[in-house]
Amino acid sequence: MLPGSKDDDEAAQHRPSCPSHQEKPPRRNLVKNMRNKKIVIIGTRTWELTSIHLDYFIKNNANIVGILESPTEGITTTTSGGSSSKPINVVAEELGIPIICGKPKDKGVMDQLREWAPDMVVVIGYQFFLPDEFLNIPPMGVVNFHTSLLPRHCGRHPGFWTIWYGDEQSGMAVHFMDSGLDTGEIAYKSYVPVQDGDTVDSLYDRIWKNDESIVKQLLDDIDNDCVPRTPQDRTEYTYNYVPHEKDFEFDFRQPAQLLVNRHLVKPNKSYIVLNGEKCPVSKCTAIDEPTTSRNFKLNTPYECNGNLVYMTPNKWLQIDHLVQDDKPCSGLQVAERILDQITRIGK
Repeated sequence: MLPGSKDDDEAAQHRPSCPSHQEKPPRRNLVKNMRNKKIVIIGTRTWELTSIHLDYFIKNNANIVGILESPTEGITTTTSGGSSSKPINVVAEELGIPIICGKPKDKGVMDQLREWAPDMVVVIGYQFFLPDEFLNIPPMGVVNFHTSLLPRHCGRHPGFWTIWYGDEQSGMAVHFMDSGLDTGEIAYKSYVPVQDGDTVDSLYDRIWKNDESIVKQLLDDIDNDCVPRTPQDRTEYTYNYVPHEKDFEFDFRQPAQLLVNRHLVKPNKSYIVLNGEKCPVSKCTAIDEPTTSRNFKLNTPYECNGNLVYMTPNKWLQIDHLVQDDKPCSGLQVAERILDQITRIGK
């Protein structure tokens, strides 16, 4: 359901925390030419996902009667963190939209939602589970903007796993929320290509900049009470977990370009193991086959033209630099210091 920091724990420590839920006096909504049907927006002030899409809703005259803002303690992300757009609390203040902060089961949150009486609730970046009691309040349901092509990459950090698994295509899925995790019926999808060298930031930026037409269509369909519903194919369901340290060890059973793309998702997090020693990778490159022979061992370092290389199923991976003493060093020189012998291949 969520996007996904340079280091998740470090980022969480520096994100501002919104106050605990408290009722605030009603304000006059200053959005012009508002639509008839009422919506409530749920999002997170530090996420670009929320800020960009809230702007789309405002530009398309959404009748936003309230905003539920997420607490930011413990929020995890695989983006570089923060938002360059105007955060939702500032937008709410400028436009006179009532805003509260809290989790769904916090005291008064569901009472406030009932008081706002939205026709539909729209979630655009929120890491807290919404119980059935919450989902049943708006008569037209609750929809969520999920940055992957559901049912693929349900759960957290979908952009990270899209790149990790080498998907060629990604996009946005707007789906109805149910008691499952991103399992509800699909309303809309948008599509963009995934490119070699993509980071989570660049992929999300490409997807989100393509989403205004979906927002307009959603608002039109809400007004006409005809938001489409297409069941997901559960046989295609894949669930994401929070990346673990072990995930960043290079798996040379994967193609070289995929390993380069994985490295670029989180620079300096990927690593190789030399004689039991973990060596972080600073730079790597996919190179053409250095020889016509394939009589080489998997997960074995070789020297080729003065570089450290590994065989993969497609092309070879050249380890240009490894991190030693917090500085990038020649991958081959580091390997030569650690290993007794490295076999030379190529010309």
